[in-house]
Amino acid sequence: PGEAKSVIKMRTDFEYKMRRRISKKSDFLRFIDYELKLEKLKEARILKCGINDVSEGARYRSLQRIHFIFQKCLRKHKNDVQLWTRYILYCKQVNSSRSLGLAFVEALKHNPQCVSIWIMSAKNEMETNKNISAARSIFLQGLKFNNNSPKLWTEYFRLEVLHVEKLQKRRLLLQGCDKPENELNSDFLAYKTAKIVFVNALKNISMSDEVMTGFVDVIKNLESAQPLVRFLHETALKKYPENTSLWIGLANYVINKEASKSISILKTAFKLMGSLECLLAIVQFIVMNKNKFEDFKSLIVEFVGTGSNAKIHDPESVKALGDVLLVQSVTGAFSTVLDNAVKKYPTNKMLRLYKIQHFCEDPLKEIEVALCALPEDTRLWSEYLTQLGFVDISNCKQKWDEVIKMKFAAPLVTEYIEFIYSYCGIADARKAFHTVQNWHSISETAITEMLNYEIAQPNNVSDVCNMYNFLTSQFNTLMNWESYISFCKQQCPEKMSSVLWKCRKYFPEIQQFGASL
Repeated sequence: PGEAKSVIKMRTDFEYKMRRRISKKSDFLRFIDYELKLEKLKEARILKCGINDVSEGARYRSLQRIHFIFQKCLRKHKNDVQLWTRYILYCKQVNSSRSLGLAFVEALKHNPQCVSIWIMSAKNEMETNKNISAARSIFLQGLKFNNNSPKLWTEYFRLEVLHVEKLQKRRLLLQGCDKPENELNSDFLAYKTAKIVFVNALKNISMSDEVMTGFVDVIKNLESAQPLVRFLHETALKKYPENTSLWIGLANYVINKEASKSISILKTAFKLMGSLECLLAIVQFIVMNKNKFEDFKSLIVEFVGTGSNAKIHDPESVKALGDVLLVQSVTGAFSTVLDNAVKKYPTNKMLRLYKIQHFCEDPLKEIEVALCALPEDTRLWSEYLTQLGFVDISNCKQKWDEVIKMKFAAPLVTEYIEFIYSYCGIADARKAFHTVQNWHSISETAITEMLNYEIAQPNNVSDVCNMYNFLTSQFNTLMNWESYISFCKQQCPEKMSSVLWKCRKYFPEIQQFGASL
């Protein structure tokens, strides 16, 4: 009795809220959730008590109450697609086929632009009611309102393909039976309707790579529908002849039957477009299918050689093509493409360095050519002097002494000091460090590098302290002072107090650090 009173009270409260002049959607949804939970509780109690003679009328009244709440809410919120979807799913869950049909009609009447409801309605006719004609009619009606929807066209295409697939399977099953079979149109069994759907879709929607993939995925796992793949790509290419993905898709279909025909298709595509993007896609295609070609490397060289006369696009595409060829160790004809790109973009540092590092027999000579176009590029000078050091160390020092005096050479100071230290020793490194200050402002990295060289020398406390004094005067940071204080603690404790006193003038918080030391 207590539970019954509680249920009556809750229902009364919800019904009052539903009848308010300004009712809220949340009140309806809470009422629906309450009734659904109550229904689950009733079913659990029935199972627990083992009651088998529950009248259909009692269950029917409970379902009708939930339907009534949904319908009343939807009359006030006709354009709420999410609410319509929830009601449709509920009707499917409780097998209310009549209510489901009415829900689809009302939902589409008020929301004709909602593609998802059109698709749900058509799938319900096709999968549940087994009524292909009704499903086709729903798709055609939906396309009147949404003829630019790729998703709706794709699902309509799926319907026609799956319908033919089912009929073909039925035909195979009935071959050994005496039962007569209705003659089916051979054109229909050859997916003519599906082809018409795709042609019309092509007229109404933009065929992006994603949309095309959606159509191909429909027939990907259907063996009898594989000829449609070629039709889809060839038809799309009539409208989009410069779409590289379509050409690659067509070649991918043909390669499974005859590899030579796929190469012919790729040559046609490259002749039409002649872009490096197309060439890159073709090379990647050949690499992915290399087991299907007798000599895939010669094929790549052939395409890249043809590409030397192609349109040169951005340097990033040229580098991407080179990366693919380097992985496969096929660089035969790429140097011509790279040379053309360098000629078109003579001041592009990335292309110059890429050629020096991977595609030239004499790096020094190539860098000298590059430096004529980019005489103040420090990265090129760094590469040049590094290469020269491997070949002629004495000439390299002379060249370093010339370059470091130039105005743009400030970023090279650290490398210069490192070279002098490695080649000539600490004494010459000190002279170079002091001399270079006449031409450039010294970076913190360069000072730190020289400081590390001084620390590495035995019995060299005074020179190290001088370097620390220079470092803190130029770059007055707490980290540099802490490093200086730590060095004093280990090597020269007598200088600790004077260093701490100087440091506290700039960083009073060092007091705690000094106390801990």
